[in-house]
Amino acid sequence: LRSAKKLQQLAGLVGDLLPTDEGSFVVFGSMARREFTVGSDLDWTILIDGRADSLHLRLVHQLRNRLAEANFGKPGPTEVFGGLIFSHDLVHAVGGDEDTNNNMTRRLLLLLESAAVDAPGSHEVRSRIVNAILSRYVQEDASFIRSNTRADRIPRFLLNDVVRFWRTMAVDYANKYRARAGDKWALRNIKLRMSRKLLFVSGFFMCISWALRDQQGEDDSFVTQHLVDHLTNWAQRTPLESLAGIVSRYAPSLAPDIFDNYDSFLALLNDNEKRTGLEKLSPDDAYEDGVFLEARNVATQFDTALTKLLYESNDDFTALVKKYGVF
Repeated sequence: LRSAKKLQQLAGLVGDLLPTDEGSFVVFGSMARREFTVGSDLDWTILIDGRADSLHLRLVHQLRNRLAEANFGKPGPTEVFGGLIFSHDLVHAVGGDEDTNNNMTRRLLLLLESAAVDAPGSHEVRSRIVNAILSRYVQEDASFIRSNTRADRIPRFLLNDVVRFWRTMAVDYANKYRARAGDKWALRNIKLRMSRKLLFVSGFFMCISWALRDQQGEDDSFVTQHLVDHLTNWAQRTPLESLAGIVSRYAPSLAPDIFDNYDSFLALLNDNEKRTGLEKLSPDDAYEDGVFLEARNVATQFDTALTKLLYESNDDFTALVKKYGVF
């Protein structure tokens, strides 16, 4: 409910700022996941799918001022969000030296946890860019050459990028500990084990779910377009919605262990006193702090339930996890 109200407020703030045929006001993080809490920052960007224009930066400045006046928290200090992003690098710089950490993060988060704010043209521009990125992944995937007709093939190019993104988040978490002298370590630790892990499993399931679809009557000559449509539909849902679909189909008995613990995580973040305490907690004191130990227990139970889903649930599902989860 809080997220829905805040998204409605954002739609009013952006107003008519966007170039309607090429600009999208996109949010990420807790707002996009519909998990916005009292202490949440707002990760956002103006996504441009068109020609460069010097007026675009003026648009960003205007929006920043409006968001500040409305008391929305600024994005983190890494400068991944809070400005302009152009579609060219998201679509064309996948892998290689040009694919920086920032570019990869923006691309994968656009697919896994983003939402367009209601504004003229905003949804259409985001959808167009998401479709272009997914088409790139599929059209250049060796698993989908015409001679390959295996029933269990999945989009490995995309899966490899999802795995790379998850490992990068884990490595960057360690780097931030060093670079920021332990600042907000405890809160980042719990987020890595909960909301960041949720992103990874949602992206993993996004890929392997393709091999679990009903293939009766399917024309293989259009398989790549069907796959892009499948992935595009997945990218319209929040990670929790996607995970809920998998759990209800393959392991409904695990739903309480997965979602009750995630609800506990969100309740902790929405408790200003506990959240502030975690932000100030040093690594040296964390394992003697009751709130951190409570949060750590929630994360451990969440992890245990996800592990059961991955390896001890439906045979068809777990066979794909074992086949593609490492190699």
